[in-house]
Amino acid sequence: MRIKICLAFVLCVSQSASWAQSYIDWTLELATSYSQSEESIVVDGKSASFRTGGAGLKINADTASLGSLYIVAGGGYLPKQSASFAGVVLTGPADSLFYGVGYDYQFPISDRLSLVMAADYVSYDISGDLKGEAFAMPVVASIDSTVAMTDISLGVRYALSPSLSAVLGGGVKHWSLKAEADGLIGDSLTASTSVDASNTDSQFYAGIEFTVSDVPVDVYYRRSTLNADNSVTLNGLEIHILLMEF
Repeated sequence: MRIKICLAFVLCVSQSASWAQSYIDWTLELATSYSQSEESIVVDGKSASFRTGGAGLKINADTASLGSLYIVAGGGYLPKQSASFAGVVLTGPADSLFYGVGYDYQFPISDRLSLVMAADYVSYDISGDLKGEAFAMPVVASIDSTVAMTDISLGVRYALSPSLSAVLGGGVKHWSLKAEADGLIGDSLTASTSVDASNTDSQFYAGIEFTVSDVPVDVYYRRSTLNADNSVTLNGLEIHILLMEF
């Protein structure tokens, strides 16, 4: 009886794997992104820069009728972060690690035109040692921040040719910024501060999808207005390059 159950389980797994292999198209992409606000976010008189970015790998699971799912993870280096600390603005480089998940579905309207619905979430863990000066004394602070963004959008994709498409759309962005800083003023005076902000704001995006030497490349520009105690414009650029299909 146990042997029959084991054989049935193996057969079921084998059939499921065969179905997944034939029904789902798997691809691996190089994914790079960078977002930067035109000025710092201000919350309760404290400020922090809103910069995210890095490069990583993106795995897509594409189906013909159910849409596409993806996961992405990577890291990067941000040469200039800033944050207010002890009444002064500190600056310096930071490291970034990120991960995300997403889903999109294309509904064909004609041979050239499709409606695109998408939702994705990405979280960045950013840390660095920022420096400045207060009261003629050096200030050094270790900054740890988490930036999370959830985008929900609706757009259209128009095929200009078999190897070139244009994308245009808009939606909402729910974002959050949590930053903590522990630092040293002079040789012995310690201090700490934190910034916590979140909101849901509108966004716009445009992109082109093309092929270079039979390699698909997608480039997207995103623009949002983030509202905290002040309103800042966030500009973002994403580039995806196909590495392999499997």
